[in-house]
Amino acid sequence: MTTSLKQLEKNVSISFGYVKKDLLMLNDSVSSLHDQIQHLSLNQATLLEKMAQLGKTISPTRVESTEKKVLDFYDFFQKITYLQ
Repeated sequence: MTTSLKQLEKNVSISFGYVKKDLLMLNDSVSSLHDQIQHLSLNQATLLEKMAQLGKTISPTRVESTEKKVLDFYDFFQKITYLQ
C-alpha cells in the first residue's frame, strides 16, 4: 500500500516504463515476423517461377496405362497447373 502521493507517482511511472519496454519488444517481434514472411513470399515466388520454367522444358509425354494412377499426388504437371 502506498503511503504518499509521491510513492504512488513513482510506482505508476515505473509501471509505465515496464509497459513501454514490453511494447517495444513486441514491436520488434512483429517487425521480425513481417520480414520473415516477406522473405518466404519471395522464396515461394521464385520457386513457382522455376517450376514453371521446368514445366516448359520438360516435355509432358506421359505413358497412358489402363491402371489407375496410384501416385497422382506426385504428378509434376498437375501441380504446376494447379499452382498457376
